[in-house]
Amino acid sequence: MKIALYSRPENLSLPVMIDELRRRSLDFAFNPDTPAGYDLALSFGGDGTFLSTVRRMGESHIPILGINSGRLGFMAAVALEDIGKAMDELQSGQYTIEERTLLQARGGVNGLAVNEFTIQKDGTAMISVEIGIDGENVATYWADGVIVSTSTGSTAYSMSVGGAILAPGCRCLILSPIAPHNLNIRPLVVPDTSTVTLKMTTRNGSGAIATIDNRECLVANGTEFELAKAPHMLRVVRPAGNSFYKTLRNKLLWGVDARNNN
Repeated sequence: MKIALYSRPENLSLPVMIDELRRRSLDFAFNPDTPAGYDLALSFGGDGTFLSTVRRMGESHIPILGINSGRLGFMAAVALEDIGKAMDELQSGQYTIEERTLLQARGGVNGLAVNEFTIQKDGTAMISVEIGIDGENVATYWADGVIVSTSTGSTAYSMSVGGAILAPGCRCLILSPIAPHNLNIRPLVVPDTSTVTLKMTTRNGSGAIATIDNRECLVANGTEFELAKAPHMLRVVRPAGNSFYKTLRNKLLWGVDARNNN
């Protein structure tokens, strides 16, 4: 197995990761320019590093294993203290590969999103966003913005505004308003085969901010966007000792009674 290891060079825990790979005589290269010729990509860092690794993979279909050397992290789900166990499982073939939806944005901005696309106000005044699904007008949101999230991104920005948490295998998109003025608007879950359109307008004619994951740009008033499932899937390595629900318990402290913590 040939591994492409991606991490920030200044990551203080990087020597630990490299030592684990060398002790097992695994063939790896650090931050290679191209994924061609590799069997697996290993993202070592936080979720930001994972997103950067996905962009480097392009449409290569190479599976990615995320190891978290930071704090929270849902995509880089393997904890730093579990590196050795994860590497053992990798070598022995005790892992599965999950296929996850990627979101393709077109219009005012173009690109692939692992977590989410957002349109947000650029200033103090709220914006108006007309939402369409598969050619049918659904609603107009008056809000600070709108998030269109994948299942993978359901534990990211979408969760912080009250969107549902979805297991990664769910083939869905979540439309979540950010601080909506019309309080009867709620997050909406639709199949990932849907084509979602958004048209943004502002009262004063100013622009807004569009984001694709952790990248952002200014867009003009009246800009329209089209969002749809990308033609290829994100492939994520899940070691046998790791699960999405275990990650939820550990990261969100589900089942922990805070009253017992002094």
